[in-house]
Amino acid sequence: MSGEKEVILERKKYSPMFLFSYSTEHLLKKDKVRFYYALKGRDGKSGVVKEFNITQLGRAVLLVPEKDADEVEQFLKIWRCRYDKKEVLVRC
Repeated sequence: MSGEKEVILERKKYSPMFLFSYSTEHLLKKDKVRFYYALKGRDGKSGVVKEFNITQLGRAVLLVPEKDADEVEQFLKIWRCRYDKKEVLVRC
């Protein structure tokens, strides 16, 4: 079965990425606002999401390019967010 999967992966281009799901339950309301400003920026065009070319899949779910995963993980640690990190392959 694994040989079959390898053949399929060879025919199509996939990018290794990381899926982060996080929680901001521990933050006070004012700190949640500050967190989201740092994440998305005040103008919606700056912040961590724009800086690292992150796709926000949901309210607390981020799809992060492999090369930027360490920086995003540090960002979540600075804010003391609990998070789950999974490596995924995304078809280009």
